[in-house]
Amino acid sequence: MINNEARDSPNSELLHGIEQIAEIIRESNYVVGMTGAGMSVESGIPPFRGADGLWTKYGTPRMDGYSQFKKDPTGWWNRRTNEKIDAHIIELRDALASAQPHAGHYALAELEKIGSMQSLVTQNIDALDEKAGLENLIEIHGNRTKLRCIECDDRVSLGEFVPLYAPDPCKKCDGLVKFDTVMFGEPIPDEVMAAARAEIDKADCVLAIGTSATVRPASGLLWIAEASGATIIEINPTKTKLTPICEVSLRSTAGEALPMLLQSLSA
Repeated sequence: MINNEARDSPNSELLHGIEQIAEIIRESNYVVGMTGAGMSVESGIPPFRGADGLWTKYGTPRMDGYSQFKKDPTGWWNRRTNEKIDAHIIELRDALASAQPHAGHYALAELEKIGSMQSLVTQNIDALDEKAGLENLIEIHGNRTKLRCIECDDRVSLGEFVPLYAPDPCKKCDGLVKFDTVMFGEPIPDEVMAAARAEIDKADCVLAIGTSATVRPASGLLWIAEASGATIIEINPTKTKLTPICEVSLRSTAGEALPMLLQSLSA
């Protein structure tokens, strides 16, 4: 593993790391990006964990949200409308409503356009990757701007509209409809997990950005890629569980590093 922390100065460390990553990407055939909460933090969306995390501030919520929703979906929607829900959800919802893509999101979209990255698997629900223009995108934990039927997985885009009442049953199968975002205790839809695994299986390089690599099953994809021989690259301000298996571990934010990487690969 090459770790850029031992370079002479912060600027030279960053530049050296960017050139290392760019060279690996140039030599790769199929590059898959994977983003985590650190990417969203730069757009003003608080994480769940850590010193400034929502769970640190408000306490860890119950992990049975999905089963509670299925027991009483109308009651769940009513509580949400009347803000009789966990305080951390209210703060998160407000942050999501005002968040905009940052320079890192737009750089990823450009990397996809120039063929330096073939797809992106994101653990974030904020829809900022889509808003920035990414096309081959797999939102493994769902998208806050969509509704999804839990029976047939049909999705409906909401745009900026926020439902005030429980949605009607699915028009295709009459099934129960919820937000597309994956709740605690809810399995990731089979088609989404299969699509993410298919991308990982094709990858000979995975670029992990702003992810602590602790949330499963999404984080497990990184170890699957490494076991299959893919080169793992990390861009993160701090060390993570992923760091020991990375060929390059760059200490930087996405907003700083990704535009520089785009510039290097566009030269």
